[in-house]
Amino acid sequence: MPASNLRAPGAAGRVPSPGGARGPSAVRGRWALAALGLFVLAMVVMGRAIDVEHDVETAQSWAGALDVLAPAAYVFVYTAATLIGVPGLPFTLLAPILFGPLLGFVVMVIASALSAALGFLIARFFARDLVARRLDGASSFARLAALVEEHHWMVIPLVRIVPLAPFVVVNYGFGLTGIAFWRYFLWTELAMVPMNAALVFGTDVLYRATTGGATAWPLLVAALAAAGALGALGLFGRKAARRP
Repeated sequence: MPASNLRAPGAAGRVPSPGGARGPSAVRGRWALAALGLFVLAMVVMGRAIDVEHDVETAQSWAGALDVLAPAAYVFVYTAATLIGVPGLPFTLLAPILFGPLLGFVVMVIASALSAALGFLIARFFARDLVARRLDGASSFARLAALVEEHHWMVIPLVRIVPLAPFVVVNYGFGLTGIAFWRYFLWTELAMVPMNAALVFGTDVLYRATTGGATAWPLLVAALAAAGALGALGLFGRKAARRP
C-alpha cells in the first residue's frame, strides 16, 4: 500500500505523529506513570504476602537441572514462543530470577535479537504472502508501512519503545517493507538493548526488595540509566515525527 494513501487529508508532507496531540499525550503519560507506580506497589505487596522465594526456587531448580544448557534452552523457548505470538515480557521478567541480572541480561539480548531477526527474515523470504494476508487491513501495520520507508531511523526505535503493535506483528511487519535487514536490525537493537537492561535490572532490584534482600545499587543505577535512554529515544522520535 503506498504511503501516500495512508496520510490523512491535509497532512501531505508531514509525518503523522503516533502520539497525537500534545495534550492527550501528556495525559497518557501521567496515567502511564500512575499505572507503573501501582504496579510496583502491587508487586511489593504481593511479594510480602506470597511465598515468592519458594516459587523462584522451583523455577531455579528447573534451570539448574539443565546446568550450562539452561540459557540456550531459554533462548530457544523464548524465540519459538514469540514467533507464534506469545508475549515476551514474562520471559524477560523471569530471566534475571533464573540466571541472575548479568547473565539474564545477556540471555534476553540474544533471545530478543534472534526473535526479531527471524521474524523479519521469515516474513521477507518464506511467508511473505501469508503474513501479508494476516496483516492486511491492520491499522497499526498500515501506519508502520507508511512511515518506515523514509523514516526508519526514527520509526524502528520508536515502535520498539512505544508498543503500537505486538512484538511479533512488528517483527513480521518490518519484513514486508523494503528496508534492508542490517539497517532494521541495528536500529532495532538500539532500542531493545536498553529496554532489556531496564527490565532485567529493574526486575532484579524489585525482586530483592520484595524478598527482603539487599538493594543492588549499581543495578538500580543501570536500570534507571537504561530507562532514561529509552525515554530520550522516545522523546527524540516523537519530536522528529512532528516535524514537517
